[in-house]
Amino acid sequence: MFDITEIEHLTHEEQTSIARKYFERKGYRVHSGLQFGCELVLYADDPDKVHSDFCVHVVPHDSQVNWMQIQVLARSMATLHKQLIMVNVRPTRRNIEGSSVGGVVDGYLIDELAIANGHAPFRHKRKEIIKVGSQIKQKLT
Repeated sequence: MFDITEIEHLTHEEQTSIARKYFERKGYRVHSGLQFGCELVLYADDPDKVHSDFCVHVVPHDSQVNWMQIQVLARSMATLHKQLIMVNVRPTRRNIEGSSVGGVVDGYLIDELAIANGHAPFRHKRKEIIKVGSQIKQKLT
């Protein structure tokens, strides 16, 4: 049975670990986002080949996010040329572990919200599919 107090037993580090696993399953290379002021940074390919496009902020279970915090985070992401993804980790109401349902890792649902700021991959509305991780690093000679 679902117990709302179950989430209170997860530390912020455990929530971040679950979010890391979620994005790894989606095909991203996940690294610490400490240098960018968030918990995680997502790379679509080898970090030596591409820049990261996304910073992930894991919202602690015991806090709320107001619009001012979102505005501050989103503005800093624009300066860093990244999109902000806010993540909430919460227990599922039923046992669907091991299922291919998106957003479920180890019995926890992951809610994600991407905040667009004019930076790739959301800056251009094209009809063709755009490859995520479009910032290719230029080699210095």
